[in-house]
Amino acid sequence: MPKVSKEYVQEKKKKILDSALTVCKMKPLYDITMRDIIKASGVSQGGIYRYYSDLDEILVDVINQANANADYKHLIDEIMDTSDSPKTSIIQLFTFLGQYIKENLLTVGKFQFELTILFANNPKRQEKILSNITENESGQYLMQNLFIAIRKGISTGCFQPAISIEDLSIFMVTSIDGIVRDVLLQKCYGVLPIDQMQFDEIKLMNTLCKSVLLLLGSKEGETKN
Repeated sequence: MPKVSKEYVQEKKKKILDSALTVCKMKPLYDITMRDIIKASGVSQGGIYRYYSDLDEILVDVINQANANADYKHLIDEIMDTSDSPKTSIIQLFTFLGQYIKENLLTVGKFQFELTILFANNPKRQEKILSNITENESGQYLMQNLFIAIRKGISTGCFQPAISIEDLSIFMVTSIDGIVRDVLLQKCYGVLPIDQMQFDEIKLMNTLCKSVLLLLGSKEGETKN
């Protein structure tokens, strides 16, 4: 391969990754082939292998790029720093989560779901891909801050929970997972007919937020504690 500049290589890899991302949005990760990416990018087979050794290396870069773009810890910090009460923090965090899911469903959400299927059928690929993926822990960080707000509200007497914190934690996690899964199945795969029931992730998160606040002993109509 003739010597080329670093900028040239970066430009070519970006073109390949942009094309791969388009393919990943249209096809399940477990069905994508190198031929799909070659066709979408317009780069020849010999050309694409100058920049990537195989398909999994491309998928890892696509996933890592999506994860990096979806890092929102600083936005969570901003919510926590500017909220005037534990209840306000909870409401704003759930509102943010609904918007985040809406904006990232076709990338991070879809990729995470499809990776589980790919790994179930290809254990060897699982080890190779997972070892090179840069984890985005924003989701865990959001949950941690939700419980910081909940514990603060309990300690100051703003909340009087109707159930244990452990049970509330399980309820929140399983509810969020269920919302993400069902919205994903409907909007990405058409499993649930759109005309039968329209899932709106923002409204669903708003309803979950109200349920959590009621379980915490906070009246729905109150805006401040």
